[in-house]
Amino acid sequence: MPAVQPSKAQTHYLPSDNDYVYSHNRFGRGCHYIGRFLSRPVSLVADSATMLFAHERPGKSNTTSESEKQKQNVPLWARKVARATAVTLFLVPSLALGMMGFSLRMIGNLFRNEISLIQSAALPAVYKPERGLHLMTYNIGLMPSFIRNLNDLRSSQQRSHEIAEALTRNPDVTPDVVCFQEAFDQQATKQLCKDLSGHYHHIVHSVAPRETGLSSGLAIASKYPVKEATFRPFSDLAAEDQLANKGLLRIVLDLGNNKTAVVYNTHLQAKDGKTYETIRYEELLQVREWVEEDSNNDRRNNVHHHGTFLMGDLNSARSDEQGVMSKKSEYENAMQALGEKFSNSYYYTHDKGNDTRLLDRSESFFVNSDQDTIKSEDRREPNGTWYLGAGNRMDQPWGSRRWKERPKVAEQCIYDYQMVYGDSEEKWASHAEIRQLGLDIYNDLESGLSDHLPVSVIYREAAGFSAAIASLKPEDFNAPEVRELVNKLKHAYGHQPSDQISENIRDPEFAGVNPLRKIAKLRDQYKRESLIVNELNQLEKIVRQSMNPVSGTSGSDTG
Repeated sequence: MPAVQPSKAQTHYLPSDNDYVYSHNRFGRGCHYIGRFLSRPVSLVADSATMLFAHERPGKSNTTSESEKQKQNVPLWARKVARATAVTLFLVPSLALGMMGFSLRMIGNLFRNEISLIQSAALPAVYKPERGLHLMTYNIGLMPSFIRNLNDLRSSQQRSHEIAEALTRNPDVTPDVVCFQEAFDQQATKQLCKDLSGHYHHIVHSVAPRETGLSSGLAIASKYPVKEATFRPFSDLAAEDQLANKGLLRIVLDLGNNKTAVVYNTHLQAKDGKTYETIRYEELLQVREWVEEDSNNDRRNNVHHHGTFLMGDLNSARSDEQGVMSKKSEYENAMQALGEKFSNSYYYTHDKGNDTRLLDRSESFFVNSDQDTIKSEDRREPNGTWYLGAGNRMDQPWGSRRWKERPKVAEQCIYDYQMVYGDSEEKWASHAEIRQLGLDIYNDLESGLSDHLPVSVIYREAAGFSAAIASLKPEDFNAPEVRELVNKLKHAYGHQPSDQISENIRDPEFAGVNPLRKIAKLRDQYKRESLIVNELNQLEKIVRQSMNPVSGTSGSDTG
């Protein structure tokens, strides 16, 4: 692979607004609003044109309104002809207005901030080790209408409401930080920010806008204050991705009590094919260099962050949307590009062979809250983040005939990941889960809130396990090796900070290391001893259960 020259990081001053703004300049705002008005006709024509090649009702619903029923009485070919005629008649005048409108919008975009920040009335959260950090990555597909039609997605503004409601309706499972991708539609993004502002203290949005009106598509909603934000654009993009400004967004979270954490959000080059795969590989090399550069700079400046996390849509999977598994998957190439310092949180609790949960050592926490209207025996954690086939409860008519004939082909297609970097792997235990949000709210919908499913990860450091480990009883385990480990865990973690514990009985190798790492290390040591392995799995499951954020409930997983 050719050498990659990393872009220089630029930390931007973030003016705090109470609401989403298109521009911090009055002239820029005026250009934007007038331009949006003038370009509306061409957007409607593009919408109608793409509907000629898309489903009549993108995203399809089991319930049909009266107006839709009347429309269905008109033959499909007649509706297609009427739409094609309207496109032909209005194409030229709409393009004339659109050229003026888009020119004004491009001028308006010149006055937009490189990164915008909303500071809402929601009080900032303060980090507590016993609660941990709940981070989510979510590609929300908020595209302009003519693009979402071809992806068979419902209205971006309608879905932005649904996404915000699904994320915030249950306080127990509302993430602390959500990293969004594909927040391209400005109106829908504005609505999303408005709906989330009552729950999140800071919302970073409109990152690196281009003259085209599209930005990086990256946004982050955080309950914790955002101390600084940095964006670096990728050096090489291809096809329609060139219209956007994809790259790597870095924020520093203020966790309180002089603790900080770094969160990276990214979205790599899309599309299948060797050319695009090569670009993604180079982008991951850039990500690796940038993160290492930031880490080295922090070390030189004696800045210590409590944890470093990378998440986003990497567009790299072991299986594609058609269910085709490659001998050497692009995912393996992606991890090779990122290097050994990055670890995928998903595979601490999931089988690398089929991406399903390792039920003997962990369980799902979110399926009951996410799929409340589905019969309990049918609830399951999806094992793919591409929506189609990922834990659906019925054959999906959403998309091409191929999907209807093969409703499960997307099941191992995971594009969306959360990674930990460096010593974060040693310090933070993680519970990862692919979510299926919205089914309990919008049960009549056959399509999802996006064409991607979000990935939640709950991270907890060693200090957060004290209560769970204090309740362990060595006598509950038969293997001497496991009883010895439980005793060491209790001495290392099973006490309050104020407790007087003799340093002579503390194992220094446990200092700051999350307890699940010690369990995994012993399991690897005795991997041929099934009795010991089974007891270690039982021990891990007990300790992991304390990470469950859903009060008094446990998950269910049949997959």
